Amino acid sequence: MADSAETIANHSNGALAAPWRIGVDVGGTFTDLVLQDAAGRMVIGKVPSVPADPSKGVLDAVIDVARKQGMAVRDLLRGCAMFVHGSTIATNTILEGKGARVGMLTTEGLRDSVEIRRGLRENMWDHRTPFPPVLVPRYLRRPVRGRIAADGSELAPLRIEDVDAAIAMFRTEGVESVAICLINSYANGAHEAAAARRVREANNAWAVSVSSEIMPVVGEYERGSTTVVDAYVAPRVAPYLRALDEKLRSEGLPRGLLLVQSNGGVASVAQAATRPVNLALSGPAAGVGALQMFARAAGTDDLLSMEIGGTSCDVMLMAEGRVAAADHLRPPIT
Repeated sequence: MADSAETIANHSNGALAAPWRIGVDVGGTFTDLVLQDAAGRMVIGKVPSVPADPSKGVLDAVIDVARKQGMAVRDLLRGCAMFVHGSTIATNTILEGKGARVGMLTTEGLRDSVEIRRGLRENMWDHRTPFPPVLVPRYLRRPVRGRIAADGSELAPLRIEDVDAAIAMFRTEGVESVAICLINSYANGAHEAAAARRVREANNAWAVSVSSEIMPVVGEYERGSTTVVDAYVAPRVAPYLRALDEKLRSEGLPRGLLLVQSNGGVASVAQAATRPVNLALSGPAAGVGALQMFARAAGTDDLLSMEIGGTSCDVMLMAEGRVAAADHLRPPIT
């Protein structure tokens, strides 16, 4: 570890070899930037985050590194072949309860599925501890008539007047974002698509999250809860991503920003803005790659990684070279 730190320190000086890559991580307290040039040399920047406008922290970090290299910001960005952004903005929005006011459209009779959950608990004998509050209060979960069968056929047509009634209520209640999750939409999303069109026609300022687009899988709880989280974070995350991407491009970045997702991969701003829920817990997912690198350096496949930020603490365990993964078939206990 000491050798790696010394190498980074020694490589932080001198002219950069183009093209270079930049990685930025925006946390609740600090924004960190690492630049690696074509010769493998690194420059590191660390500045305070700006919670009111996280993009300012990113730009401040770019300015910090440009200053260290004696370069103009535009020249630094022009020489960048890849700009990857990791952020806790989606995670922190959820943890701090600062997301949008969400309204939900759900099939009649399934209004409470996101609150009933799966009934799973960390301690099966502890039935007294309450679950965390639902992100959409019951009165904003509006049932609509109409039904799709499990094979995708239509059992009953969508009653668009129910959608209109919900829209009128959402306006009165100051809703900012709408989640749509209708039964069996994974097999046929026509009803959801029709409802989404109606919502967008009524108010194009609302963010609209559609379960058949966000997570088209069997299971009303998994699909519904994921769609609600997407709607909860979308008005906070999507405008920030678009604004930052536009700002960096205007300052000289030749290619669009890439966002780290919760599967450890990356997506463009256009892709991430349509499914911002995929950015939640992207930090630990990205850290899996770092664990693999350290495993090779340390000569062991059993490692524990801990990142303590200003808002959350992320822990990753590697056992025998593997990090456990979960998907919609094994929902987290929440």
